[in-house]
Amino acid sequence: MPGKLQNRLNDLDGREWLYWTDTLYITAYPPDATHPLRKKHGAMKPPEVMAEIIRFFTKRGELVLDPFAGVGGTLLGAALAGRASLGFELDPRWVDIYRTIQRDFVIAGGVFRRREETASTGTEIDGEMRQGDCLELLRQLEGESVAAVITDPPYGINHGARGFPGETNFNMTSPRRSGDLGQAPDLESFLARLQDIGREIHRVLWPGRYLVMLVGDRYQEGEYVPLGFLVAEAMRQVGFKFKGVKIWSNKATRRPLKPYAVKSVFVPNITHQNILILRKE
Repeated sequence: MPGKLQNRLNDLDGREWLYWTDTLYITAYPPDATHPLRKKHGAMKPPEVMAEIIRFFTKRGELVLDPFAGVGGTLLGAALAGRASLGFELDPRWVDIYRTIQRDFVIAGGVFRRREETASTGTEIDGEMRQGDCLELLRQLEGESVAAVITDPPYGINHGARGFPGETNFNMTSPRRSGDLGQAPDLESFLARLQDIGREIHRVLWPGRYLVMLVGDRYQEGEYVPLGFLVAEAMRQVGFKFKGVKIWSNKATRRPLKPYAVKSVFVPNITHQNILILRKE
């Protein structure tokens, strides 16, 4: 009788594994207790979603790296999932918010609660955040030292509202910081900079393990820009294998539809993001 198949990637059972391979990924996580602080950043993600991704691509206790950590959604997800984590963030504003969350919140009953509400019985948020340029910080890490890289990078140039200035919060770039990937002058230089970072990610990642990137598509100058797949191709060129994509939308925080060019021409409301799954082979 053949032996039980060993799970080399995560701690999930077969049913949980199969469920997560669905390319449609619709969630409904409402804002959590840390959201009032994190919402100052225009591209934060629900920690619960990040925890689900982390649980699939790592085992308990393994190290997760986020080189574009923002206000720490990946690190908070890692804390929920029981994984060690390390984040790099260029802008000290976002580092300060994450460290405020570390100071004021703990995990109790599987959710984030204010420290004073838990009678000091919660679990600490222990992910480490380092402030600085991620390319330089990546170069300081040893090769093949990270179990997974899970990140939500800037989405390139000219990221701002066009015609509906109040529709969402675009506060995510770092003004006057030349190292900010979101300040790249054009798409070509954006992808080239991202490839430089991708080469370092490839170096520090364990063989056989995954780079997972959340990337939203864009609509600019009257044309749909499939940024997710352009980023995936850029990562393929530095050595990663593109293994698949999950189309993610969180119903609880999705912004209302806007009447772009209504009764004139088709303009999409982009309410999803691409979860790009790439592997070092």
